[in-house]
Amino acid sequence: MARRYTQDEIEELIYNTDKFIKNNPDKTRNQILTLKRYYRKKAGMEQEGKLYKTWEVSAFNQQTQEWETATNHGYDYTAGIEDIEEIFVPAEAARITPTKRKRAERIGKQILVFGDSQIGYHRLYDKDGNHYLQPTHSEESLSVLTQINAQERPETIVNLSDTVDFAEFSRFDPASDSFHRTLGPSLQRAHNLYADLRGNNPDARIVETDSNHTIRPNKAVMKKMPELYGLILPGEDHPLMSYYRLANLGVLDIEFIPGYGAAEYVHGEEYGSPPIIFKHGTHSSASPGATVRKEAQQNPTTNVVRGHGHSYEHIAQTDRNGQVLHYMQLGTTCDTKGSVPSYHSAMDDFGHPVHTQENWQNQLLMIEDFEDGTYNFNVIDIINGIARFRGVTYDGNEQ
Repeated sequence: MARRYTQDEIEELIYNTDKFIKNNPDKTRNQILTLKRYYRKKAGMEQEGKLYKTWEVSAFNQQTQEWETATNHGYDYTAGIEDIEEIFVPAEAARITPTKRKRAERIGKQILVFGDSQIGYHRLYDKDGNHYLQPTHSEESLSVLTQINAQERPETIVNLSDTVDFAEFSRFDPASDSFHRTLGPSLQRAHNLYADLRGNNPDARIVETDSNHTIRPNKAVMKKMPELYGLILPGEDHPLMSYYRLANLGVLDIEFIPGYGAAEYVHGEEYGSPPIIFKHGTHSSASPGATVRKEAQQNPTTNVVRGHGHSYEHIAQTDRNGQVLHYMQLGTTCDTKGSVPSYHSAMDDFGHPVHTQENWQNQLLMIEDFEDGTYNFNVIDIINGIARFRGVTYDGNEQ
């Protein structure tokens, strides 16, 4: 049975959240923040059925190119029962206002890298039948990502993918019914994440490589409705059930490289020295360092930055010509405490994720490209929702 909170506990939750977190160690911070939004909404403190720190959105239209809305670092969505039909539409195009802020002067260029956001939601219910959405992604990490993007304005942003978890299309048997009608909010969150990145960095090149989770919708179509595979609606340029189209990324000028297993973004070939290969990755190992050691064996003439494993690994090798090559598996921007379906996750009898700390790390990567074939790889750890980089503290908890 879901716990029923007293009035004093609810007031502590809303007005003294840190104390409530200390008094409820059985719940994750994400669970408590979601609970807080639920009770704020119930008390009329937040407008029902709207986006938290609202986005203005136009109708879903692939041709829309108008960007006219202020930036947003703290997005979330929680709907009331009466709004249940509003959240199952394709991602609506955010209208954003590109920032006029100039980049700071620096040597070379920058590449901001993130991945494995696993965006998604569990639809959970309390004892009164009221529902709320608990994210599988880390809102704190995504907030840090957008803040650093706004501050640093890197010339290139690379997403190593698994952006949307697509648990609704998983080949594994579900552990509960908590992913009931959660696809719409997940796609909208992914779209709005990219809209935020684009609004604060309008001239950046934003690239995403294909991944095993991204291809889940097409695999489901091939299994159950193969006649729809590759179907493109009139006036559109991407297949109906593709991730790129469902998340409406075309209007945000996102460069998506399809073909999981072969999809790569190659950076720096023009320098005449080993480039950096960005990809999601197809293999991983629970043995520390084994994944990147295999990448080094398979790619002896390039640098490799990849995702997929959710855990940080990094080795460097120097070839006979003195060229230093880096092989890196970056951590994740998803929840690391049991919300993401995995080999170690579990659901209780009421369909709620069980708190369990995964051996995953929340991380970003900022690469300094000195435009001569040399690079600095700066890993940015996000610990308890907070990152510190170049003398600035980025607090993802302030949403």
